[in-house]
Amino acid sequence: MSGSKALDLIRAHQRYRSTTLNMIPSENLQSPNVLKALATDLAGRYSYRPRYYSGTRYIDEIWEYAEDLAKKLFKADYVCLEPLSGHIAALLTYTAFAKRGKLAVVAPDCGGYMGNAPDKLPDVIGAEVIYLPGDRETLLPDAEGSIEVIRAEKPDLVVLGGSYMLFPHPVRELSEAVHEYGGLLAYDGSHVLGLIAGGVFQDPLREGADILFASTHKTFPGPQGGLILTNSEELYRKLFENIFHKIADNIHFNKIAALAVCLEEMLRYGRRYAGKIVENAHELARNLDALGVPVKARERGFTKSHQTILDVPDREARIELRDRLERCGIISDADLRLGVAEVTRKGMGKREMVTVAKLIKRALDDEDSREVRRSVRRLVRRFRRPRFC
Repeated sequence: MSGSKALDLIRAHQRYRSTTLNMIPSENLQSPNVLKALATDLAGRYSYRPRYYSGTRYIDEIWEYAEDLAKKLFKADYVCLEPLSGHIAALLTYTAFAKRGKLAVVAPDCGGYMGNAPDKLPDVIGAEVIYLPGDRETLLPDAEGSIEVIRAEKPDLVVLGGSYMLFPHPVRELSEAVHEYGGLLAYDGSHVLGLIAGGVFQDPLREGADILFASTHKTFPGPQGGLILTNSEELYRKLFENIFHKIADNIHFNKIAALAVCLEEMLRYGRRYAGKIVENAHELARNLDALGVPVKARERGFTKSHQTILDVPDREARIELRDRLERCGIISDADLRLGVAEVTRKGMGKREMVTVAKLIKRALDDEDSREVRRSVRRLVRRFRRPRFC
């Protein structure tokens, strides 16, 4: 014992998670250098624009450097790194462009972010929510139906992307309809930001989106945080007006520094890493299906992202299966979304996805959890260190 209960609990967590197979699609593994940046003197410092504090010479240089890296990686003219999460990035975007207006989003049961429900973020800004029609099997917005809704309702802001993303969204088609009357289209890239950076999913800003906002810690393997990208100076200035002392004050400069490290990594390794993620997700889905495990979007090819989603309609059944998987050392969520970003970062490939599918099948079949867990531990022991960094 260390004499500190907090440190003992932290160590217990690390020991536990190091023996499990993490399939949560909203998590990833940070590199040693990203973690080093988080644990620096920057964790307790402030800076501000326009300059207010002294002592910020290197903080401001790190801040500007991180912005330059993000612009280069995503081919964007303007970037906000101030949001402390993807949720806060969404709040900042909605506050700037849909406050007390109309907000059209993908419905949660069609893959949209649950924070877009009427009593969540829209309630904070007093916005009217309009759900775009979509397909519950492929979790895609229906392009034709959505265009009809957009032309009829003329929402101030349309948001594509979401939490349950298997395939690219119809950005180009919907952005044309939105721009007809002067509206804006934003893309929530929280789950697929690393795939966008690697050029293997879709490129929203090139396809007509006015704004891309996202988390920085899912397929993008950075520190927990958020960012917003745009090619419009006018939109950037409106975003910036709503940041300091409205949505944020201290923006956590250890997070900014850690993000700069991750941006460097992704500029060097991102295309190869993202390609492996998509390859692994499809291989996992294909093998699960071959084993008789129900997987969403079978007729469309399962997935083109980092996620494979098990097709279990009953929520209580999903929760029971989530808990059964955990007893076997496999970590998932209550919707049985299986993400491969972290296991890919650890170096697993298509061969290991065959093994992972078999382990999941054994767990779902209620095989002795101790036996499955032993097999899980044997697998994860071979893949401990982060790659692509």
